[in-house]
Amino acid sequence: MIENATRPRYKAIVEALELAIRSKQLYPGQQLPTQRALARALRVSVQTVSKAYVEAQRRGLTTGAVGRGTFVQYARINQSESLAHNRGTNVLDFANLAPVVSDLHLSALKQALINLAKDPACLLERPSAQELALHRQAGVAWLERNGIDVIAEEVIITNGAAHGVWMTMASTVGIGDVVATEALAAPSIIINASRLKLRLRGIELDEEGIIPEALEEAHRREPFKLLCITPCYNNPTVSLMKEPRRAKIADIARRYGMLILEHDVFGPLIPRRPKPIWHFAPERTFYVSSLSSTLMSSLRAGYMVGPATTISRILSHLPVTESMGNTWAAEVAARWIFDGTADLMIDWQRKKLEMRNNMVAKILNHSDVASHLHAMHIWLHLPEQWRSRHFVEQARSRGLLVASPESFIVGRAAEPHAVRIALGDTNREDHQFAQGIQLISTLLHEPPGPISALY
Repeated sequence: MIENATRPRYKAIVEALELAIRSKQLYPGQQLPTQRALARALRVSVQTVSKAYVEAQRRGLTTGAVGRGTFVQYARINQSESLAHNRGTNVLDFANLAPVVSDLHLSALKQALINLAKDPACLLERPSAQELALHRQAGVAWLERNGIDVIAEEVIITNGAAHGVWMTMASTVGIGDVVATEALAAPSIIINASRLKLRLRGIELDEEGIIPEALEEAHRREPFKLLCITPCYNNPTVSLMKEPRRAKIADIARRYGMLILEHDVFGPLIPRRPKPIWHFAPERTFYVSSLSSTLMSSLRAGYMVGPATTISRILSHLPVTESMGNTWAAEVAARWIFDGTADLMIDWQRKKLEMRNNMVAKILNHSDVASHLHAMHIWLHLPEQWRSRHFVEQARSRGLLVASPESFIVGRAAEPHAVRIALGDTNREDHQFAQGIQLISTLLHEPPGPISALY
């Protein structure tokens, strides 16, 4: 990339750095290599790298001081603008998994904030989870839509599903314990297990998710206390578990004394959805749901339930996690559930995803794609000539971001030759979405190009 650049090499380095920041390979606050180390890696002079670092700092990409090093700069926001007006326009992002949003969502959020402004007292206090009676009742209504029948006292309000995953793991297993999950799992599950110093074990899966026989065999080899499972639209494989297998998984858990963490963030999108695993084993299942994964990604609100004997233990972990810091989100979520806005948004999301999944099926009609009509992502198996990392890089060079399988792999399993394509929010306009899928289709049928040596 640098060697073949037609522009000055220092500018090529700056542009590559800018692309890495924009595509989230580099994050604000991350330290960059020393000038000498980068020069050695790129086989250019230290003077060239020095000039590139000066130019990067001039453009606001980096910051640094003598003796400290060079760091990726945090975004400088114009106070007259909102973050929404600073979205990148030169990249088609199919890596960000989030609900599609529209004027319907913006109008509803605007009205909700106006209503809160009329009575802002609820936002000035920070009540405990037990004190939020109406919010917990909203949780009952939301969970009932997903096949969970509980009372308000059994509902725990969370800052989204990842928070529920953390609390379940923190209250059921200890440092060094083994937790089982799908061989390819959501990053939030992998990250939470790592932070809690748990040993995560991946279980073989197919188009319905975890294979029961593989689960039993894994437990015989190395017993585990907790099984973390995503039965509805596994991230990234889009597997959807049918009810008979859910019942079988519940039976295995009961026979071997396992607890179950049911990570059900996409279940609300499925019309006439299968009964949750909780239905088959409520005495040992922790059920975690979220509005941010189906209504609006900025609405960090969710609900969880667990066996009655564990409620007090879970609640004891809430103060550690600052769970109620997002009181406004819980308030908006409750109002939308009670007034029907949440149901309206779910219905709108289903129709939009139907349209986009049909569009994907038409454009990628000769490709090996795992998908479901109401799923928010697809799992694209790559042709023989492609490897996932190479495909991700080549897509990025054309202004396309797709998710590499690397962040979903549990343990040291082989990297699958597939990528996750998100159908959601970043490509808000349908014509942008269609343009990106067409570019992906074109790339699939081309021979791989050279691999960049910069990052």
